[in-house]
Formats: sequence, C-alpha cells, structure tokens
Amino acid sequence: MTRKLFLIGMAVVTAVLATHLLLTTLQTAVAAPTDTLVLYDGALGGTPDTQNMAYGAIDLVFPFQVEATQTYSAAVQATILDTMPDIDDMAGYGVDPTTMPTLTRQNGFQLHFTMRVVEESHVSPHRAGINVTVISADLWGIELAFWQNEIWAQEGGDPPALFTHAEGVAYDTTADFVAYELEIIEDIYRLSADGVPILSGPLRDYTAWEPPLPQFPDPYEQPNLVALSDNTSSAQTIIWLRYVGVTPDTAPFVDIEPASLMVSETVGTAVLNVQLSYTATFTVTVGYETVAGTAVPGIDYTPISGTLTFPPGAASQSLAIPILDNTLDEPDRDFTLTIADPTFARLGQSSATITIQDDDGPIVEPLVEVYLPLVMRP
Repeated sequence: MTRKLFLIGMAVVTAVLATHLLLTTLQTAVAAPTDTLVLYDGALGGTPDTQNMAYGAIDLVFPFQVEATQTYSAAVQATILDTMPDIDDMAGYGVDPTTMPTLTRQNGFQLHFTMRVVEESHVSPHRAGINVTVISADLWGIELAFWQNEIWAQEGGDPPALFTHAEGVAYDTTADFVAYELEIIEDIYRLSADGVPILSGPLRDYTAWEPPLPQFPDPYEQPNLVALSDNTSSAQTIIWLRYVGVTPDTAPFVDIEPASLMVSETVGTAVLNVQLSYTATFTVTVGYETVAGTAVPGIDYTPISGTLTFPPGAASQSLAIPILDNTLDEPDRDFTLTIADPTFARLGQSSATITIQDDDGPIVEPLVEVYLPLVMRP
C-alpha cells in the first residue's frame, strides 16, 4: 500500500509538473479576432506548433531521452501524437495563456477539439495517456482524462482525493474521429461528443496542489489555461488530433423587448417578451418584477413577480401584466418591468417602461336651472 500511495503521489507530481514544463515551451500565438479562436486546423496542414499552439516533450527519468513524436498525416488531415515508445515520456500541446481571450465561466466558454484515441494504456486507475485541461480566469476548471473505453474527470480539492478518478462515462474513443465540445458555464462543465452530451459535473479547484520546488510556478493557478497532453509517466497514448478551437462568451443574453410600451388603460393586459439572444443549451432562469412609477399598483395595474424558466431549446417567453381600467381623470402613468439574476445567461436589456394612456375625460357637472320667484313690493 505504501508503494502504491507513493507511486500515485509521484504520478500527481510528474503529471502537474509536466503540464507546467510543457507550458513553459509555448510560443506566443496571434489569432484573428473571430468568435471562435482557431488554435489548430489539420485541414491547413502541419502540426499544431506550426499554427497557434506549441508542442513540448520531456522525460524526467534518466537518461532523460525523449522518444515521443508528433507527425502530420495528410491522409487523415491530423497530427499523430505518439508517446507509446516510453511510458516515462510526457508530451502534448498548449497555448500561451497571455494570448488567450479571457475565459470567464460566468459568461461561458467552449473548447472544441476533434480527436481520435488510437491506443492508450495506463498503470494507475487515476491516470490517462491523454488529458484535456481547461482553467478559467478565476482558476476554476476541469481536467478530463481519455481512455480507450471511458472519459472521466480528475477530482479537485485537497489530497488525497486531489487528482483521482471522479465521474466518468463509458465511451469508445477509438472508433473514429470525434468532434468534442467542452462547455464551461458558471460552476459546471458539460462534454458533448458529435453534438450529443455525454458527461457533465461540477468544476474543480486544483489550486491545492503545490509545486515540488518553489521555482516551478503552479499551472493550475494560471488563468485562461488550455492544454491537451500526455502529462503523466503512468500512462501512454497514440492520438490523432485534427482540430482545436476556443469560443469565449458563449452564454446567451437575456433581454426584455420592447424597451418601452404604451398601452390604453382599457387594453386589459400589457404583454412583453423576454428573449434569449440564441437558443439555450442549458436551462436558463431569470427573475422578474414590476416596479411602481407614477402608476399605482392595485389601481392602475396589478403587480407581478416571479421566475421565468427557459428549457433547453427555448428562446422566448412572454409576460402579461394586468392593466386596470378606472374612471379617474389623470395624466398618463408609467411603471417598469425589470429582470435580474439570470442563471446560465448574461443580462442584456434588463428593464422596460410601460406607459398607460388615460382614456377618461374630466367630469362635467350637469347644468341645473333654478327659477326664483321675483317678488315685487310697492
């Protein structure tokens, strides 16, 4: 047991140390300001380090001879990363986090990668030959491990649970290329394979890990980090990597439309739409309430409040506010409908002003003629 714990502990050290050492070799990447930042596209030819990623390979075991290789294959339009010759080799790809867009989990972001695991082996149930690591701007993230028959998450928190096998899903990663999408929003992640969600769970905090030497910075405390690598001496792999891209700010905006509305007091209800900027992929909620202005609740309108829920696939909801007719002669009145505290969405146009047009004229008293007898006296 002591030896097993020692090996697991050493695997943790070498895995994270390898990630840092790989990242220290990164070259500054410059990319066009598009919605999706393309880090690697195999259709363009060349290995990832000829585009917007960097390649690193190390062997921490004497004689420190690296046998891992990367080779571009025009036949499959992908790079073949091979660490099978020596289990001690660690190799993979990353980007310079300082050149990345800000990966804010409150706004949501996605990592897209197309990959095929050709071969993978491991000597620890807590390690994998290929790992995808994403750390957000506030240092919450997820590291996913890929076996031939399973994809699973590395646990966060404190040792001894840190970097152990957490939730996973049985999945054949070897049959063909798979277009993966790793979506991060608020405090959860979701992995889809060819458009089908297959794994989700909470984001992790990996910052409890400490570098073995003070001169080594902690990669898990590096904001906006993305890496795809064999980062352990306890596993090895052959993968075909065809595409990597990052899309920031993926959470939809939620807006009230229109921003202003004028209705007659006889209309019965004022109807406004609450819309998402695009179809939700998560269940979105947003709170709403009316706020009095010159219009008086209970006299001019019936106040409403509550929570709207947008299930996945929905993009619009309606809110109906009862408008009360009265006989008072008064100026036009107004009140406001507001939305706040969205989940899995960003707040856009958050208020709308509803103006009620008065349809009552002034009260006119009827004309009454009074006849008084005229008394004449001499």
